[in-house]
Amino acid sequence: MSDTPPPLHLLIVSGGRDLPDRARDAWPGLRTTVICRPEVVPRLRSREKIQRLIVLKEDAPVDEWVAAARFVHAVDPVDRLTNFTEKDTEKTAAIGLDLGLPWHSPETVRAVADKCEMRRVLAAAGVSDIVAETVHDAEGILKIAEKAGYPLICKPVRGVASKGVTRIDGPADIERALEWGATGAGDLDSPELLVEPFLGGEEYSVESVSEDGEHLVVGITRKISEHDHFVEVGHVVPAPLPGGDEERIATAVRDMLTALEVRRGVTHTEVIVAADAVHVVETHLRPAGDEIPELWARISGVDLIDVVARQAVGLSVLDDVRAALARTTDGPRAAAIWYACPDAVGEITEVTGEEEARALEGVVDVEVLREPGKRLDGVTGSFARGAHVCAVGSTPDEALERAKEGVRKLSFTVRSDGMAARHDALASATG
Repeated sequence: MSDTPPPLHLLIVSGGRDLPDRARDAWPGLRTTVICRPEVVPRLRSREKIQRLIVLKEDAPVDEWVAAARFVHAVDPVDRLTNFTEKDTEKTAAIGLDLGLPWHSPETVRAVADKCEMRRVLAAAGVSDIVAETVHDAEGILKIAEKAGYPLICKPVRGVASKGVTRIDGPADIERALEWGATGAGDLDSPELLVEPFLGGEEYSVESVSEDGEHLVVGITRKISEHDHFVEVGHVVPAPLPGGDEERIATAVRDMLTALEVRRGVTHTEVIVAADAVHVVETHLRPAGDEIPELWARISGVDLIDVVARQAVGLSVLDDVRAALARTTDGPRAAAIWYACPDAVGEITEVTGEEEARALEGVVDVEVLREPGKRLDGVTGSFARGAHVCAVGSTPDEALERAKEGVRKLSFTVRSDGMAARHDALASATG
């Protein structure tokens, strides 16, 4: 009897870095078709292994994406559907509905993508009572402040990578928040901004795996953010938590995923933990960024990226994930990542210290994200960070300190022109 699995055809919407290759590893002989935007094509790996590639314009309507999927299905019937990214999820859900393929429902995708809709759904389910409203101007924010008071948080409704997020402590902050929010929403699918009460407490993210509506929390990650625009500068796994908080957080996330009708997949949820409640900030139908899955793989034996690939081809994963979490290992017990965030304006001319950072005890990865020739414009979002260092240790504190020490070895030389250009403009204006 042959061990070769039956032929399978996976339709991938958007790209997914090395995930298509991992899916082919999980299901030998897998055929893949990709439908994507033009910007994705240069980033597609192993293009020679793709059976067909269909590229649609940025502004192609949902119906055109569905029509393209129907064409593929007519010439080579599709067995499975997936989207490994955060873009074009609405199109993926529409394709799944049209072709009768399992994926997230349009309602779930809408509630996850639109933070206001998520608040509405969670409130209706009795999971959260946080009031959030969309705004278009200063008057809208003032009306919310009259009801909820200060401080408030303002961010793009469909925001990613901490872009456009501002805390509002009073009326004087409103115009700055609107300008910063508009900048962050500039390249997103919606220009709308959301305002809600600022939630005080400790920040964490929760990495979970869902299968047939059952939700398993793989781990809770400590988040460390700067205070101006809440750009994340570090992560630690596992999060050091007071007694009882781990189960409180896990329960809140499971209730949220159930309310949003998430049935399958790896999710990344951000929460704020206060003394009296666990507040869900947002969730994502994808694994975490910032190397968080890699940190968890180093200490738990659960590779969340492989989980995504295996689920994409229809394999059951929950029992294997549980077994991996139950096993004890002799390896490191904690891991951390720390980011270099040079708050300068100008062109990078040199980056030094990589080898010194790599040589430090416990350091397992050093990556320069902004190389010479790239421009710095301050810490404007997650994509503006300069480098990262990952480290492992016997405790969360040890892992974090090793990662920070690695970053301290890095040095960015910047040819500063931003302040000079502004000074010249001011001098010209004043004569």
